[in-house]
Amino acid sequence: MPSPPNHSNRKQLPIAIIGAGIAGLTAARAFAKTGAHVHIFEEAEELLEIGASIQLSPNATNILRELDLTTSLADVWTEPHSVRLTDARSLKVIAEVPVSELSKNVWNAPYAILPRATLQTVLSDAIVNDPNCHLHLNCSVCFDSERAFMDDLHDKIGQKPDLIVGADGIWSSTRKLLWMAGKTQYSQYIAWRFNADITARAHLPSDISNSRSVHVLMGSANHTAIYPADDNGSSNVIFVSKSKDETKDHIDIASELSRHALNDDVVKMLTAADQLGCWPIYEVSDGAWTNNENIVLIGDAAHAMMPFMAQGAGMAIEDGYVLANMVAKSNGNVKSAILDFEIKRRLRILKVKSRTAFNRFAYHAIGPIRWGRDFVLSRKSPASLGRGLDWLYGWKPDD
Repeated sequence: MPSPPNHSNRKQLPIAIIGAGIAGLTAARAFAKTGAHVHIFEEAEELLEIGASIQLSPNATNILRELDLTTSLADVWTEPHSVRLTDARSLKVIAEVPVSELSKNVWNAPYAILPRATLQTVLSDAIVNDPNCHLHLNCSVCFDSERAFMDDLHDKIGQKPDLIVGADGIWSSTRKLLWMAGKTQYSQYIAWRFNADITARAHLPSDISNSRSVHVLMGSANHTAIYPADDNGSSNVIFVSKSKDETKDHIDIASELSRHALNDDVVKMLTAADQLGCWPIYEVSDGAWTNNENIVLIGDAAHAMMPFMAQGAGMAIEDGYVLANMVAKSNGNVKSAILDFEIKRRLRILKVKSRTAFNRFAYHAIGPIRWGRDFVLSRKSPASLGRGLDWLYGWKPDD
């Protein structure tokens, strides 16, 4: 893939980015590499993230490579051998995707796992050291109205930005300025996160506890994902359960687990692990991503989705890179660029969301559907399962 074009001979566009999460920092890095001057506004005093790990599939790590970030990241991420789909009761492996082999031989970029905070630190370090980027921490922006918003950014930057990128997450204030934008809504799922060290994982069979693979334990109306967090033997664990109640942070995990038919070893592991917290899962309904002029949403602000494909960070990274390059190629026609961006990216996001919904159905299947799922998956070879994801993991920005 060619590097982003450097348009140093044309008028450098002042870009304002709201939010310094993964989406905003990736977009800033990508815009800066095109020659644009970027101002990133973040209301937090410092960039702190909860230390849970995230999965970055090859579609995302390929972009990070194009942004010259993989040298720093490769030393701190873990590359799992495979993704194993496992029955949560019997702990029998039903199907396996050899992500390490396919990443090297087919998708041409790593499948990696690393702490979210680590990725954000590497991105922010690159931003701080880039003369085209200006990171404003502890800096609130006025969202009282679109005019007040524009005036405030003008005062902060010293000129009116040609483009404002709303990368301020699922509870986006920028999104509230857009007519017919999507809405944040509760998904009716809760996620508990854990750190499971060697002692906690000792409750599991050795082929899981000592594995360098990602394990998805598929239950009935729940699933558990276990993936390596570092080279010291720690694993991140997520337990996702269907619930109409979005205020479950007060419920003891043992009480929640008692509602489900899980393998005793899994229950022992989860109760022994260090619980990091419990979060309701939210998503953003379909709606406008732009004001049809100079404001555009990216990442969770535009299209937050369920975690059943582990693509939240990946789609944010794709958004930031694609937007920067479409604007750079627009010869200053920002309005046209962001409208084309929304059309192009919406098709991609809808396909990912569709596969996410399918995975949710498959992971949480019950009764005869569960048996049918296991039969179909067991008949597929690891290679064929993996190649069925070429459209996602093998994606390139020019596709």
